[in-house]
Amino acid sequence: MSAVLAEVTEAGDVLVLGAGEAPGDGLRKGVVVNIDRTVEAIHAAVIRAERMAGLRMESVTVSLGGPHLSAERSRGVVAVSRPDREIEPEDVERVVEASRAVPVPNDRQVLHVIPRTFTVDGQDGVKEAAGMTGQRLEVDTILVSGAQTAIQNVIKCVHQAGLDIDDVVFAGLAAGESILTRNELDLGVCLIDIGAGTTDVVVYTDGAPLHLAVLPVGGNHVTNDLAIGLRTTLEEAEALKLNYGHTLPAVIPADESIDVRQVGGDRLLPVGRRFVAEVIGPRMREIFQMAKEEVVRRSGYEGLLPAGVVVTGGAARLLGTTDAAQSVFDSSVRLGVPGGVGGLSDRVAGPSHAVAVGLARWAVKAQSRPPVRQFAGVGAGPGFGDAYQKTVRWLRDFF
Repeated sequence: MSAVLAEVTEAGDVLVLGAGEAPGDGLRKGVVVNIDRTVEAIHAAVIRAERMAGLRMESVTVSLGGPHLSAERSRGVVAVSRPDREIEPEDVERVVEASRAVPVPNDRQVLHVIPRTFTVDGQDGVKEAAGMTGQRLEVDTILVSGAQTAIQNVIKCVHQAGLDIDDVVFAGLAAGESILTRNELDLGVCLIDIGAGTTDVVVYTDGAPLHLAVLPVGGNHVTNDLAIGLRTTLEEAEALKLNYGHTLPAVIPADESIDVRQVGGDRLLPVGRRFVAEVIGPRMREIFQMAKEEVVRRSGYEGLLPAGVVVTGGAARLLGTTDAAQSVFDSSVRLGVPGGVGGLSDRVAGPSHAVAVGLARWAVKAQSRPPVRQFAGVGAGPGFGDAYQKTVRWLRDFF
């Protein structure tokens, strides 16, 4: 779990003032399984960020993950009734709101309503409809929803940590805010954010999300594989993964070995580093293969990805990760690291901070969005709507 404390300047720029990390032991596959441990992790990460910045804040933007999240496409249609037929921002809000008129099970709630393109009197592909002239306005949107109980548990943990909530954002979308360029968004790109327990997959085309999914595998599965294969503890396996891990066994010399501490004793046994790579490689390729299936079979996007694939997240720190992804996708692949922020940017330069930095940038953009786009579909229970309406100059964002 990582936290970023940032300041928004008058020009709208984001300056990182502090960052902190803490083990998220209370989460499993992105879902809260232990409230007390999750609260402790949130508190620890935020305290470390506050100490670095020398500031204390009370309002946060929260990311949300887990396989319970899903997305579907929807369309909305409204008539422009003004005599001059000019489309106003209120008409844009109405048509986006109209696209929410889809059946949603009682145990789920909508997090985001994201407009992709507008159609004005049959002219499609319109990005900004306000100011145009027409009688019929349509919109193509992506509706992101999640399990109500999972969302409420995250909110409960944040409140118990003594924090108010300004917004709740799907983690994959937050990561995209911090690492993807405008050219990549317009051309078509696949973002793969490999976290501890899950992997977020988001396909962008024409500047907006087209499809998203959460895979129930992540970096912890690689650690578990190593712990079983090497008969060592999870802590030792995690350290071996980060310090000596590689996804490509062929590049490791056959005679290179490392010492591994066995379970239940202090004895160190030499293990070939190539064997470690032979354990890591198949699991990482499996993750990328599952991501490719989402792109090819379920996104409805049968074309190539001109901008390729961008890999980020804590597990992306493994050596050879981009090579493994390239072998599966047969496309250009780059490592995604946060950008576009100032201040202590070196503290959040790694892929593990992509979501936290993206939350800060999301919050800045949300201040200029129409209300429907900023807060659409979030009904998280009593008191949550009030927290959403708060305007803050300082943002403390965490994942």
